[in-house]
Parts: sequence; C-alpha cells; structure tokens
Amino acid sequence: MTGYIVEGKSDQLRVQSVHPHAHFVILNGISFRHKERRAIEEALILCDEVYVLTDPDEPGDKIALKIMETYPEIKRIHIDPKKARNVRESRYKYGVEYCSNQYLKETLPGI
Repeated sequence: MTGYIVEGKSDQLRVQSVHPHAHFVILNGISFRHKERRAIEEALILCDEVYVLTDPDEPGDKIALKIMETYPEIKRIHIDPKKARNVRESRYKYGVEYCSNQYLKETLPGI
C-alpha cells in the first residue's frame, strides 16, 4: 500500500479520487505535532512507501522539509505549480486539491 502525507482533507479527497486504496496522514495545515508524528510512524509501518504530497508553496515546502528531516526514508512528490493553480479574487492560489485527475495519475507513484 502507498501512503501520502497531505496538508488537508481536500488534498486527501482529490488524491483518493485517483488512488482509492491509498493510506493518508492529514496534517490539517502545516502542523507537525505529536499526533501527526504518531500517524506518520503508523503509516511507515503499514505502507510499502510513504510520500509527502504538500502544496507547491512556501508553507508546503517548509512542512515537507521538516518531515523529511525527521523521517529521511520519506520522499517528496513535487507538484508543478502550474498544474496546481487556481485563480481566486484575481490572485493565484496553489494546492494539490486543484490538480487534475490526469496530472495526478501521471505524477503519483503506486497507481
């Protein structure tokens, strides 16, 4: 089984639409406290591979680096910001939840 560490429920739902049998750790933003660490450690036991799948923005980069420093066996899946972009009130917002199913199928391992 493949595991993904995502920032929020919207990210989980988007990825689950193309990878329904994956295991998820939801960070609920960029928090990385005891509860999240326990969930990541459980995923490392349950899954063959665990990946960080955070938004292609500064907060996503920071939490991904923190996770990979703590758990070197976890790799990050880099998302192309152009493929994860949405226009909101005349400015761009970036997130995994905005990626197309086709892009995720091409990008995510284990599908």
